[in-house]
Amino acid sequence: MEVDAVHCNHFTFFQSAYRLLKPNGILTYYSDEMKEFSTEHIKCLQRAGFLNISGVLCAVNPPADCQYWKSKTILAPIIIK
Repeated sequence: MEVDAVHCNHFTFFQSAYRLLKPNGILTYYSDEMKEFSTEHIKCLQRAGFLNISGVLCAVNPPADCQYWKSKTILAPIIIK
């Protein structure tokens, strides 16, 4: 998988998630964004049908040798159908 694809590999699941969730169902997932959703991320969610899009900024403390996360924060998506 190319580096750019790693950052949006979950986008293709949004349409299936929207179809499978019951009304008021909540979708959350690992998002590799540190502080806010990218414009592309929001557009993909909206194209799938999601309108109630929010997230919680969480403080994290990854080990110094962590190979996949270096930031002190991570955005935890809260997407409601």
